[in-house]
Amino acid sequence: MFEITPITPEFAIGPQPAADDFSVIREAGYAAVLNVRPDDEIGEYLVSANARLLAEDQGLTYAHSPSDNHALFEADIIDQFERALTELPKPIFAHCKSGTRTAILWALAASRQREVKDVIADLREAGQEIEFLEDELRESAVKAKDSLLRLKDDALLSLGRSKLLGDGRRD
Repeated sequence: MFEITPITPEFAIGPQPAADDFSVIREAGYAAVLNVRPDDEIGEYLVSANARLLAEDQGLTYAHSPSDNHALFEADIIDQFERALTELPKPIFAHCKSGTRTAILWALAASRQREVKDVIADLREAGQEIEFLEDELRESAVKAKDSLLRLKDDALLSLGRSKLLGDGRRD
């Protein structure tokens, strides 16, 4: 069975959807699908052009922001993911092969706006254990300030105020 794992009220992750899963995503209330899996990745799955058609047939907005596992911490990959988060309608369902790469990219983007410990706690609550990346998350957040592709201030302020990256409050 296809599983959607909410991280915040406006963002969820999951595995690569099959053709029939796009209706599940829509029925769960999501407005957009963000695919971070490259089309040339090994394995059997829907390539982005086919996934886009299936998503759009369900009334979902679709974006492809490919990232290889080895490139997750590169500033341009995080910038591209962050830009997609600001441009897509909410709530967003994001996927890769299993959901882990997407969780890490969300953590990298969220760590630019929030305390790393809170980002890790949100993911832990959702069943994603990424504590082992705490140092990398902190380092990436510091490096983000130097990125040439970094979002402009108005988009960053909007992203920081949204529920997309969580609210930073631990209940």
